[in-house]
Formats: sequence, C-alpha cells, structure tokens
Amino acid sequence: MKRFKHFAIPYVIWLGLLVLLPLILLTLISFSSTKYTLAFDSFRFSVDHVSTVFTAQNLMAFYNSIKLALLATIGCVIFGYPVSYIISMSKIKNKYLTILLILFPMWICMLLRLKIINNMLSEGGLLESFFGISLNISGTEFAVVLVMILMYMPFMILPIFTQLQKIDRSLFEASQDLGATPFKTFLKVTLPLSMKGVTSGIIMVFLPAATGFAIPEIIGNGKINLIGNVIENYISGAKGVATQYNIGCMISLIIIIVVIGSLVIISKIDAEGETLL
Repeated sequence: MKRFKHFAIPYVIWLGLLVLLPLILLTLISFSSTKYTLAFDSFRFSVDHVSTVFTAQNLMAFYNSIKLALLATIGCVIFGYPVSYIISMSKIKNKYLTILLILFPMWICMLLRLKIINNMLSEGGLLESFFGISLNISGTEFAVVLVMILMYMPFMILPIFTQLQKIDRSLFEASQDLGATPFKTFLKVTLPLSMKGVTSGIIMVFLPAATGFAIPEIIGNGKINLIGNVIENYISGAKGVATQYNIGCMISLIIIIVVIGSLVIISKIDAEGETLL
C-alpha cells in the first residue's frame, strides 16, 4: 500500500486549498470587526457583532429553515421509499439504469430547472398556456416544500435503493416459510434492514434543504427567507440589508458546527459506522 501513497497527494492538496483554508478564513472573518471588506490588513478580533446574529429576524429564518426542511425530508421519505422499494424488489433487469434515469435531472443546471418550474407554478405560466391549468402557488411555502421534494428526491431514493440491494433475499424466503405475510415480512425484515439507507437519505435531503438559498429565493419569489438567504443577504448586501461579512460568515460557521456535530452524533449512534454511504 505504501507505493500508492503518492496518489493521495492531489487529494491532500485539494483538501487543504478548497476545504481547510476557506474554513480557516471563514473563522477569522467571523470574529473580525471588519464588516464591509474581506481584507485582513485592518483585522481586529471582535465579538461585538455576535448579538446581531441572534436577532428575531434571523431566528425566524432558522425556524423556517428547520420547518420547511423537515417537511421536505418527510415528503421525500414518503414518496422516495416506495419508489426505491418497487425498483429493488421488481424483476427489472436494468435496475441501475432505472436509478440512473431518476438521477438524470440532477445533471441539468439547477437554476434552469428552478426557473422553468417556477414559471409552471406561476399565474400565466406554461401550464396555463398549454393546458389551461393555473396553479398560481409560486411564492408560497407550499411551493418551496414541493420543489424541495422534487429536487432532493434522488438523494433519498439512491441510498435507500442501495441498502435494499444489500439485503440477502434468502431472509425474505425464510420469513415466508415461517408463515409471515408479505406485509409482516416488510415490517420485520425489510424496513429494519433498510433503515441505514433511510438515515443516509434523511441527512442528504435535510442538510441542503435547510441551508440552501436557490429554491426559496427563486420559487419563493424572494418572499420566503431561510437561513441560506439570510447569509446571502449579509454577504451581498441584498434586500436592503447592509453588507456585513463577519455576521454572514459567523452564521455560516454556526451551521457548519451544527452539521458536523450532528454527523458525529449519528456516527456514534450507529455502532457499525455505516450510516453514511
């Protein structure tokens, strides 16, 4: 194995430049008194702005992020598990090709997809023009959750399908030989053994849903303010918010700490360490 160690050098360089260095800079800016510039020539340590991070508006954005992300995650589980189960248990020869087709939309520019979907959900959009159906739900929390489910569904389907494929099919036969009904076999065998995939899917859906800003910004028409939008506003000075890099970076740092902490806790709970794919 020693002779292959040099292959890890590019990864180590990538890790240092694109992960560790930005994280260090993010931490420094978070505790800097500098608001309007990223220059370090006038750097001065400060925590005076910490109270600004926890304003009522920001806390409400945190709450909305958790609420909508939870709803989207639950929706992905409800719709994603049956899809994964049907594909895995079916006699389709090209199961992985089917999964690939489900993943295909993810290769299309997300912003382009969001713009098209938002048009379809808006009054006078494509649905109304071609089919006479006017949904007119763009700019609502319902629309944001609906699109989150649509966008992040593959993140739920893939890990569940992968875990279902790992289950030894002889366990199903043994369960049936012992007189268990198909439903009882699902409850006692399939569901428990597939929970690692469900857990992975929940993580992969909840985190981007709670911290992203593109979906609430485009589908919410700027009316839905989640924590990702708050950070973007502080960094870019949008929506009448004064540019304050230190506050935006501190909120980002808090999110990173929460995410890493959550992953550590989950890995500790899972004794086998296979929660994440």
